[in-house]
Amino acid sequence: MLFYDELAVELGATIYGAANDVFINADGFKKSIASPGLGNYLSMAKAAAATQNIIGSEGLKHRSYVQSHGTGTPQNRQTESKVLNNTAKTFGISDWPIVAVKSFLGHCLASSAGDQIMATLGFWNEGILPGILSIDEIADDVANSAIDFKLEHLELGNKAMAATIINSKGFGGNNASASILAPHIVTEMLSRRHGKKAMKVCSKRNEDLKANAELSESKAMNGVNQIIYKFDNNVLAGKNLTNGEQTLTVDGINTPVSLTVENPYSDMCD
Repeated sequence: MLFYDELAVELGATIYGAANDVFINADGFKKSIASPGLGNYLSMAKAAAATQNIIGSEGLKHRSYVQSHGTGTPQNRQTESKVLNNTAKTFGISDWPIVAVKSFLGHCLASSAGDQIMATLGFWNEGILPGILSIDEIADDVANSAIDFKLEHLELGNKAMAATIINSKGFGGNNASASILAPHIVTEMLSRRHGKKAMKVCSKRNEDLKANAELSESKAMNGVNQIIYKFDNNVLAGKNLTNGEQTLTVDGINTPVSLTVENPYSDMCD
């Protein structure tokens, strides 16, 4: 669940990470056969710069990694590795860790970037960076002079990495790269913005929240939870609507729905 930072502090929400920024660029002019183009170079460079703005140059070099698009086809492995390798060299990175959750899940199409984010949040929760276990070695046509494809799981601890860049390639469409910040980095930032007193209250509320969550899960696992489902409760239908030429009124809602819509083409009409 994505929270505005002030609301997260107020409610004592558990912080798993934060979306620093997201960059989207289309490839532009295309050949007759769709293939990855320039757009991903732009989105990755912007995401790396945005990450560096928060955790600094040394943080980007030594405490960040990439959740790659990682489809792994002959065309994708060449083009994406060049993008990532080029970005690493641009920012002075010599061994940027690269992982790919698709090696476990396959290509989930629209949800693939979401899979990458889930794997990233899981790393910060468990401290284990998942390796690419579907291959034994890196192909000869993969660019990797400044990047390091992790082929084994690494137990690094949940504070070893300060940020992750999620990369999603468009293959003729939009490319997206997102800068995701670690929860311990986010907590430091929230403390600076809202103050230590507010964060102390937030921590206490979070303890209560976790206790309630654990109790709820325990009941669910033991089959003693009591879920109340009220069928057709407060469901509104056409009979609850009063129609008018200028407004619509819904039962139980004091403010009517206005049907007065501005005509942006009024100067073009009689």
